[in-house]
Amino acid sequence: MMGWRAILKYFNHLELQGKVSLILISVIFPVSILLGLAQSSVVEPLLQEEIRQVGISFAQNLASQIESQRLLSKTNSAQIISDKIQSMVYSQPGIIRVDVIGRKPNSSDLYFIASNVEDSENQAPTDILIGDQTSARLEEEDELPVWNILHPVKSGNDRAMIRVLVSLRFVSGIQVLIHRINLIAAILSTVLLILVLSFLLKRTIENERQLKVAQESNAALSGRLQETQQALIQTEKLAAMGQLTASFAHEIGTPLNAIGGHLQLLEMGLEKQVADEVKGGIRERMGIITGQLRKIEDIVKGFLQTTKKPIARQLSTVEIRDLVRNVLALVEPTFSRHGIACQTVFGANSERVEVVPLEIEQVILNLINNAIDSMRDRDTGSVLDLGIRTWNENDPGRVVLEIADTGTGIPAENLKQVFKPFFTTKIDGAGHGLGLSICQQIIRSYGGEVTVESEWGTGTKVRVSIPVAGRIS
Repeated sequence: MMGWRAILKYFNHLELQGKVSLILISVIFPVSILLGLAQSSVVEPLLQEEIRQVGISFAQNLASQIESQRLLSKTNSAQIISDKIQSMVYSQPGIIRVDVIGRKPNSSDLYFIASNVEDSENQAPTDILIGDQTSARLEEEDELPVWNILHPVKSGNDRAMIRVLVSLRFVSGIQVLIHRINLIAAILSTVLLILVLSFLLKRTIENERQLKVAQESNAALSGRLQETQQALIQTEKLAAMGQLTASFAHEIGTPLNAIGGHLQLLEMGLEKQVADEVKGGIRERMGIITGQLRKIEDIVKGFLQTTKKPIARQLSTVEIRDLVRNVLALVEPTFSRHGIACQTVFGANSERVEVVPLEIEQVILNLINNAIDSMRDRDTGSVLDLGIRTWNENDPGRVVLEIADTGTGIPAENLKQVFKPFFTTKIDGAGHGLGLSICQQIIRSYGGEVTVESEWGTGTKVRVSIPVAGRIS
């Protein structure tokens, strides 16, 4: 059983051409052997009968000459008959022995008259009956099949019997030749069929390969067409959003300027009307408000620049941890309000990156806000932890910033779409689906990458990888 399994396993691992060749060999050779056996079973009896007739004709011809010339009654009959046998056997190579055995008149004793074989044992056999009928019997002589033919001779009162042994070696040779011809025909036909089928299979396989390539190319083109259509749709949305943003930026500029002016008036009145012991805290809070107003102004300017010709960005070399601390100072009240515990581990040896600080702070703030939104959706009583840590990769070609939360997580089917513009898992009105897309665009502009790992019901980890200063790719 294991043998058949091994054969089937080997057959299954063969290529199509090998399988076809093996099937042809397993079919043609048995059929050729069966045809050879069938031919032998038909041809052998016919050949044996032909050889028997040759032996009988030889015996009849010899008997006719002996009878017509009355050779049995002559004094030198043995020599004359031996000469005739020799001359006749010369033209019949299949006859291996011819004996003439006589019977004395009025007696049953047999005596040896003549033979084509000279030996010292030319004695009359005792198993021959002198009769009037011709007989033929298939026997073996020296392990070879022969016809033993007996034919009567009558000459006056003399009686004799001619024994002819005719070899069937010719029949065996014919059978061997038939088997060889069948084998050669099987080999040639198998090789020819394999060559023809190989040629046809190669063309078929090549056609199938070209068809598969064409199908894959069509599928790729269809995918690109679909992506292009989606990109056009997103471009239209972004274009419309750009127009709205430009209008919004112009409209918001006026109240921002008013707020900035009132803050300056408050700072001027702070020195005169507020006690010294509370000035420090108020001044710190007003500094934060002023800083955030400047960021809003920079963001508005950035929105306005998207509708104009791009200008070169002013890069600075900064520490990632400093940018993280700036953002944490801004969102600390939100942490306190929602009971979120934040832990930071800055483990990178080199955190210096060459970036536009405002852009990276925008990325960090966006990711922290996403984490806060995710944890706010958890059931009351859940542990709300936010972990921020850094480390180096590729010694130390990159600095990695990881922000991990214990929020609701992202379903597996949505992970591949989180970077698509306008895709969001938040409820209607809570988000527009642009945050991660913009973050990815910003980080990729520095040769970095943003990756997201999440498990539904457990939490989310977002990793931002940026080349350290001097290694921007």
